[in-house]
Amino acid sequence: MNRFEDAVARELSTRIKGRTRSVRALARWAAASLPPGALVADGVALVLARLGDENPDALAAQVMTETPDRFGRNWESGPAH
Repeated sequence: MNRFEDAVARELSTRIKGRTRSVRALARWAAASLPPGALVADGVALVLARLGDENPDALAAQVMTETPDRFGRNWESGPAH
């Protein structure tokens, strides 16, 4: 996880309630979806717009399966650092 993804994850963790692994996965997805030079607020807005009333854990599973080659198939396995 790079600094931008980490900053998005920190900001998201104050706004949504989900597993740490899911919040970090959503931050990673947002960072990969945004153009270079985007701000942390852009990443947060992207996730919140896509989230709507959905469960953050379910959305994380969904976005990770949309592009498994980008994120790896087993993003849910292993320790959540």
